Amino acid sequence: MVENKRLADCGKILEMCVKKVECENKSLLKKIEANQTEIDIFQVKVADLEEEKACRDEQNN
Repeated sequence: MVENKRLADCGKILEMCVKKVECENKSLLKKIEANQTEIDIFQVKVADLEEEKACRDEQNN
């Protein structure tokens, strides 16, 4: 009986650990999504600046 209680307690502890890790995972996924959005915005800005530079280079030649 004592061993059954120990196993049940270990199961509960593991379940809590899994839930904690799942929450952390969700949080990290949200951060990744936000960072990817920021990266996409910067890529567009870089492309715009490269295009602007190419136009200026053309005008200077």
